[in-house]
Amino acid sequence: MAQAVIMEDGTIQAGEIHPELVEFYPVQAVLTDDTEIGDALAFYEMHAHYGLRFPRDPRWIRSNLGVDFFLFGIRINGELIAVAWIANKKDFVYFSIENDCLVLKNNGAWVDSGGWCIRPDYRGKGLFHLLTATVTSFWFTWINRGDARPLWGRMMGAKDADNNPLFWNRVGAEITGLPYRELIRLPFGAMEEAIFACWPRVPMSLNDIPEEVVKQALGKSLDVLVGPKNGFVRWGLTEVTDRYVPTSLNHFVCATRDSIGNPAKFFRDAFSDAVKKVNGF
Repeated sequence: MAQAVIMEDGTIQAGEIHPELVEFYPVQAVLTDDTEIGDALAFYEMHAHYGLRFPRDPRWIRSNLGVDFFLFGIRINGELIAVAWIANKKDFVYFSIENDCLVLKNNGAWVDSGGWCIRPDYRGKGLFHLLTATVTSFWFTWINRGDARPLWGRMMGAKDADNNPLFWNRVGAEITGLPYRELIRLPFGAMEEAIFACWPRVPMSLNDIPEEVVKQALGKSLDVLVGPKNGFVRWGLTEVTDRYVPTSLNHFVCATRDSIGNPAKFFRDAFSDAVKKVNGF
């Protein structure tokens, strides 16, 4: 799979990214090839905070890259500053709320986006906006030019004292017999299937969940992620209120080709904003 880079005007240039391009184009938004798998995994190991989802097996990544798994990066002066991924998965497992009960559903094949990570010293410099534009531009205008499949994602929900999902620690682990530490050790993409296999098919009344858990977790993102989630909504990745993440009870978010509007303009605006902030303007 060849690399591709989104140019400043929002157009995409495919093929090998020559080193001399960095001198004239110091901020790069890149769809990576298999030569950068090691760099991306090293970046995650160094900078990903606890609970961030990403595949850890380079052999799996190499065999799926460009087919069912896509890896994105932002480089500044050739240095990797931010990463994210998109994966085709087979089990879209989520809760809906019906008659004040949680009902677990599986809608089958879906497209998941996650692993959004920005190097700590570059946070607050417009890189989250640029990473959003990079992922959505590549997905809707390059990878799936004729496919309007929506792009789903989630943001971390409320955590317990041990830094694991509050809802799963207090409720999910007991019901399924699967502690969170076991869920996150499963092969990439297998967590959803395991939850669906172990969760009872009988609806669960919200009254059977400790009141403080419902109050802290239902529909809530982790406090530090509320701002980024509001950005998603503002930029067109609309909050979906009828689908809840099974481990955390927070909302899924979803982007469609129509909700993004003009991906090239979206990228140009995000690129300009990031360049100004990175350069201190």
